Amino acid sequence: MGTRIADRDVLSKAITLLLKYPLCENCLGRLFGGLGRGLSNYERGRALKIVVLMDIYRRFIEGSMNKEEFITIASNIGSIAKQSVLELGFPISEDRSRCIICGFSSLEEKLVEWAQRIVKYIKEYNARSFLVGVVKGSSIEKREEELAREIELKYYENIRNEVKREVGKKVQELIDIKPNFTRPDVVLIVDIDNDAITVKPMPIYIKGRYWKLGRRISQAKWILWNGSKKYPLSIEEVLEPMGEIVGAKEVILHASGREDVDVRMLGTGRPFIVELKEPKTYNFDLKTLEEKANSVSRYVRFTLECETSRKDIRLIKIERARKTKVYKALIVVEKDLSEDELKRLEEYFRGRVIRQRTPRRVLHRRPDVERHRKVYNVKTKLITSNVFEALIECEGGLYVKELVSGDNGRTKPSFAEYLGAQAVCIELDVIAVYQ
Repeated sequence: MGTRIADRDVLSKAITLLLKYPLCENCLGRLFGGLGRGLSNYERGRALKIVVLMDIYRRFIEGSMNKEEFITIASNIGSIAKQSVLELGFPISEDRSRCIICGFSSLEEKLVEWAQRIVKYIKEYNARSFLVGVVKGSSIEKREEELAREIELKYYENIRNEVKREVGKKVQELIDIKPNFTRPDVVLIVDIDNDAITVKPMPIYIKGRYWKLGRRISQAKWILWNGSKKYPLSIEEVLEPMGEIVGAKEVILHASGREDVDVRMLGTGRPFIVELKEPKTYNFDLKTLEEKANSVSRYVRFTLECETSRKDIRLIKIERARKTKVYKALIVVEKDLSEDELKRLEEYFRGRVIRQRTPRRVLHRRPDVERHRKVYNVKTKLITSNVFEALIECEGGLYVKELVSGDNGRTKPSFAEYLGAQAVCIELDVIAVYQ
């Protein structure tokens, strides 16, 4: 090679690259992506090509660069160099060389094409926000890394970053919609190697409250081994028609605790989040969804409050599960009671910490552990000589039926233990779940 080129400055490295490889503007600019701000890689690469062309033109006419090197670099520069090559009387191919890194004649044109395809998907899903992702580990990434090591380039940018950024910008130019980096409706994943785009619709999360006005209604669907339902109705089933409106693949209920199937949920209602997975459209309004859910059964009612995010599921299922709850229990005792005796029971259990081992009725599906939960207040009303009603304000997670019965000594203290007689909760309603 007749021309001696230093390898330390940007211009000399750009010349070294273009002497060896055809590079599109984006890929050349990206190899120096960490230098300078406010420029796209296309602008950076085009500027480098212009400066390189000016420099090799000067060298050639001054005699410090031979014809073969000049034509090689000019050909690898591409269309920008065409006029200069023709002016010097050299032939130039009309075929556009494919970039050694991305494999396209112009990555910029491909970015525009991907943006146009993404816009079609956004419109198809009626998405209100989007996010662009790129498949990792493409052959292009590997070629880029190898070339950067070969030429000792310290400031190159990964192609995935450029594709995500530039395609996102071009989508915004084509349609009035902005990317959302935390809660996008759809994630569009670009597979550079296969020139493909995959749509990943993100779940819709809606916060609300439900009221269960009947008994023998489970929270989740309970399917037996033979495929039949154990209970005639579930809260989750009643919510499923909401999913049909948005074309969701699955409807999942996340509730703040759960009541037994024979317990009604009244009063304030129980907070929940419904997850609509893989929806086909994001064109909906809460009122329509709420009306649809409330049309399914007269025994279940819903209020939908707002859209929310996945992080709130943890709050509603774990942190809020131990918030204060109020129950109304109808209790039968195997002895006659007096008003004074019930008043003393109220006093005894006010602020009392209850020690409970896992109830026998749920031991088959839950580990046998001891938990401590607090009773804040108890208010009673004598109905007959051995039947009374109790309003129990307590910490979430307390097993109220066992607070009444004692569960053969597994719950201490209990109403039965205090009264010195067997006591059974024959009806139980949840009156309030406080946040």
